[in-house]
Amino acid sequence: MRAATTHDYGPGKRIWGHDYAITRTIDGGQQLKASGWGPGGARIQQGDYLLLQNGNRDTRYRVAEVEYCLDPADMWHATLDFAPR
Repeated sequence: MRAATTHDYGPGKRIWGHDYAITRTIDGGQQLKASGWGPGGARIQQGDYLLLQNGNRDTRYRVAEVEYCLDPADMWHATLDFAPR
């Protein structure tokens, strides 16, 4: 079993080709539906963590489900579960 990877979309990390949008907030932010692009290297996989911008800090979410688009190939849609550190 592979170790979970953390993908940083926190403050200062959101740039062209490496960004996201929250499309739905569930249960007060305990779960999110999000779409995004990137990362440029290893693809986001179920069980990985995303650090998302929360003001000038970041908040960690665990990837419950992720699906990639065919075009553009680095665009994804995901269900994320709040995962405080």
